[in-house]
Amino acid sequence: MFKKSQFIIFLVLILILFAFSIQGQKKTIVKYWLWLDDPTDPMFPDLVKQFNSLNPDIQVEYELIPLSQYYDKLVNAVGAGVAPDCARFKDWWLGAFVDANALEPLDSYLKNWNGYKDVVSNLWNTGKISAKSPVYMMPHQFITFYLYYRRDWFKEKNLPPPTDLSKFLEAAKKLTDPSKNRYGFGLRGGSGGQDQWLAFLVAQGARLVDRNGKVIADSPEAILANQWYIDLYRVHKVAPPSAPTDAYAQVLGAFQAGITAMMAHHVGSSVLVTQKLGEENVGVVPMPPSDPKKPATMVTMSGNVILSGSKNKEAAFKFISWLTEKEQMDKWSRSRQGQLPVLKSVASLPYYRNNIFFKVSLDQAKYAISWPPLPGVGYISAQLWQSLMQRALLGEITSKEMMEEIANALRKK
Repeated sequence: MFKKSQFIIFLVLILILFAFSIQGQKKTIVKYWLWLDDPTDPMFPDLVKQFNSLNPDIQVEYELIPLSQYYDKLVNAVGAGVAPDCARFKDWWLGAFVDANALEPLDSYLKNWNGYKDVVSNLWNTGKISAKSPVYMMPHQFITFYLYYRRDWFKEKNLPPPTDLSKFLEAAKKLTDPSKNRYGFGLRGGSGGQDQWLAFLVAQGARLVDRNGKVIADSPEAILANQWYIDLYRVHKVAPPSAPTDAYAQVLGAFQAGITAMMAHHVGSSVLVTQKLGEENVGVVPMPPSDPKKPATMVTMSGNVILSGSKNKEAAFKFISWLTEKEQMDKWSRSRQGQLPVLKSVASLPYYRNNIFFKVSLDQAKYAISWPPLPGVGYISAQLWQSLMQRALLGEITSKEMMEEIANALRKK
């Protein structure tokens, strides 16, 4: 029989050995890549800390990459076999990555995920490349493009909010005064400007593909719509001289600094512009169409994918599905990165129902149009569009030449 002192020593040794065994267990490392519109926002690092504390057997390590570099870096990482386990993703990259067998189908994981039915049902389609394909991207945050305008500037000039493109152009002209460094519209010709551009094209009735999926980006209608957009800078001169190279930071900064009267973006900028200018001075309207009876704008989804080369797919899914649960999604949507939540339970909260920026965004969702899920879209968005638009704005190529290049890239398999 053990003496009492021996028993205590034995128990202490067992506890020590147990502690060492726990410490010796290897954590599953999940590598995650993402971009953030505002990389100084502490929201995401806080979420990662929370997840890691709740899941001691998993360690999420993330890498923050500027959106302008993101697509190319992810493509190169896949080719070199050093891709992350999971990553934030754009719907218009799906075609290229699925074509390269780089993404893991998620259907087998989703069937056991409790939040599946809470996702707005039609948003699952943004993670597919066709109606019958598997889900490759888990929806997370989506946006529809609308128009911010300086309510105080419009009031000074006795101008109504622009409800169609003719009123938009009229207001942009009247609010432009280069001698005061004031311009009607912040045109984004630099990195990431393809979404703003597409919103204006579809608002004029132009389309990149028809209902059957045939590429029509070089149609007369598309060429004319693109010319209208180019003319904002070249002919009407309602955009700042820096427009050909302006990216998001410059367009946002000009609007906040009182240089531009209007800016096309989404709900993700609402916190930043109202904090800087005051809610009373910032208005928002749906994307002005050519024909008010045929409204249209651009929609895009930022979701999460698992890379097919990952050796930690189960843990990766646990993380990206956790990000899509109610509490985490609400926190993300209310942050400086805030976009539209994909969960019905979150979208129905008073914060979103009573917020004009979210309301306009959600109202547009029923007629918004996305990039077609073709392999060439990733190349267009990451490289081609910016080069072509800058050359068109500088008069080096015509609208027809630009749209023919885009159409050719869409047609490539």
